[in-house]
Amino acid sequence: MRVSWRWIATAAALALLGATAPLVVSSFWEDKQARREHVEAERAKRLSSVADIAPVSPPTSLPLVGVDGQDADGYPTRYVDRAALRALLWHTRYTDLTRYLEQFQAAFEADPRREYWPADAAETFSSAEPNLRVALDSWVEATPNSFAPYLARGNYWVEVAYARRGTKWARETAREDFDAMEEALERGLADLDRSIALRPGLVAAQRTKIRALMNRGAGPDMRQTVDDALAVCPSCFQVRATFITAIIPRWGGSYEAMGRFAEEGNTTLNRRLRVLPGYIERDRAQLLEIDGQHAQALTMIDRACALGEYWEFLEERARIRDRLDDQAGALADVERALAARPGHPRLVILRGYLHSRARQWELAGRDLLAGLRMHPTDRTARHSLGTVVQNLVYAGWVHHQAGRRPEALKLYDLAAELAPRNQEVQGRRNAIIAGAGGSGAEEVDRLEEAARRSPDDFRALQQFDHALSRRGEFHRIAEMWTAYLARHPQDGPAYLERGGAYFHLQQLSEARADARMACELGVSEGCAREKQVAAMQK
Repeated sequence: MRVSWRWIATAAALALLGATAPLVVSSFWEDKQARREHVEAERAKRLSSVADIAPVSPPTSLPLVGVDGQDADGYPTRYVDRAALRALLWHTRYTDLTRYLEQFQAAFEADPRREYWPADAAETFSSAEPNLRVALDSWVEATPNSFAPYLARGNYWVEVAYARRGTKWARETAREDFDAMEEALERGLADLDRSIALRPGLVAAQRTKIRALMNRGAGPDMRQTVDDALAVCPSCFQVRATFITAIIPRWGGSYEAMGRFAEEGNTTLNRRLRVLPGYIERDRAQLLEIDGQHAQALTMIDRACALGEYWEFLEERARIRDRLDDQAGALADVERALAARPGHPRLVILRGYLHSRARQWELAGRDLLAGLRMHPTDRTARHSLGTVVQNLVYAGWVHHQAGRRPEALKLYDLAAELAPRNQEVQGRRNAIIAGAGGSGAEEVDRLEEAARRSPDDFRALQQFDHALSRRGEFHRIAEMWTAYLARHPQDGPAYLERGGAYFHLQQLSEARADARMACELGVSEGCAREKQVAAMQK
């Protein structure tokens, strides 16, 4: 019988494949598991807080800031203090939170030009960090019959949804990220619908629903949501601006549809509606920018800016000018945008980024700190923070070497607020505080005398503290700060210093309490130390 060499070769190949099949299958599953773990790790990074920033002091009245008055379009110039609202949630003051959001909504119902107030209050909680969900759940449980906590949690879930998805093109986004996004959107829509059921005039919730429905295309549900909102408030601008950005061609709409919708706005009811056609030029400018055609993008966004002093167009032009290395022009645009839309975290953080591009590190750090207190998961801040902290460290050390101790410590204190766990920041700052003196009796006596002469000079006491710590005299340190705090009970850094002494004395409960108090008084390092001691106590 004649045997085909081809058959023999095929049989040999099959035998070899059979011998190696378990290895191939094992490798396939290992690769798949590694890919899944990578996708989940990247998603968790997008959801995490950029930095562990302490809250501001909670407000004692309706959290509005700014000068009382109206802008050229009749909108109030006072605006919502988002950091203050987040502080209320951090301090579990749910009744106050509910009352303030209800007051913002009532003010809007009395005057549609106050539409930004309830919307901004809701957007305060559009941040994706997981611990925010725990706090919002507690708020819902505390005041379940008010729309306020559902509106806040609905905004949270929609932000989580888009953070889970990420910012890559659809073809580059993992299926798992899309699934995770959909799960969050369902939760967000349920909360938003509940808030509307409790307060039918809640246009702020309808606006967030449009953002949630964007993922499903410009279908009838989205248009019905817009119509429901405009039936309540025909002159409202924000819901129209949100919808027109949801029907750009990239999201399944068209420029023709955008133009028709822009024409529906009656500018006699609200002058601001005149800028709606500018969203077409804004989208075209963004596409040109993505394509690297920055000069053409600038020409296009100029057309949008010509329609009026509108913040989103100015923001886009600032980004384009930055790409063209026109930092001065970019900063001028973002300042104009902030004048039109004061306190918006996206603009504050963008200004911080632009300050960093101009190597103005202190200004950059202060903007990042203010922005992260409002939006802890901001993407621009995530990309900027490391560079800003690193250069604050460098600039502070230059001041130190030049003998400018107060200027150096100011920059290191700012760096510590932005990066409370950064060991280099802590080490260099401690070295500056300690100075060139040692721990000998003569030096300690000198510092003690300086502290005695100026018992309310924090820096003098801090330097004496460091000299005593080198000698291990932590009881004296604790006593000194206790006396100081009796006169200055709201001094957060002093609580942090005393907490450090308690920590070295192994009085962990006292150390944790002081770190917590420092955190409550706005010292980010206190928040980090409180968590550190809490972990040790478990």
